[in-house]
Amino acid sequence: MSSSNQLRSLSTRLDALADTLKTTRQLVNRLAKLGFQPGSTPLESEEGDVRAELSSDIHESLKQQEEDLELLKEEVADLVGPERPSQSKRESERDRAKSRLSVQVIRLGEDLKQYVLLREYLF
Repeated sequence: MSSSNQLRSLSTRLDALADTLKTTRQLVNRLAKLGFQPGSTPLESEEGDVRAELSSDIHESLKQQEEDLELLKEEVADLVGPERPSQSKRESERDRAKSRLSVQVIRLGEDLKQYVLLREYLF
């Protein structure tokens, strides 16, 4: 696969992971708004089931996102490789695209860390 195809593929996968994180963020907000007080509703109630199911969905989603992000980090690191002087304008553009991917991975990792910490607190 050519370098530009790899860039597009990684960028697409990063965008998909960012969208998945947004969906998880919505689930976390939904869980926070349930208004359920621990111990106030029996576990077999409908609200308790919703809370447990939502918590499980969030947990599994975050776990998968962590794995996906680690793979993407490795692939971006392999693609970016060591810095070297650009040979042409085309390579310079490719280097900027690689840098953008690296920044996207870092930002997504920071966003995901917030929810992973939340997951550890909730579970």
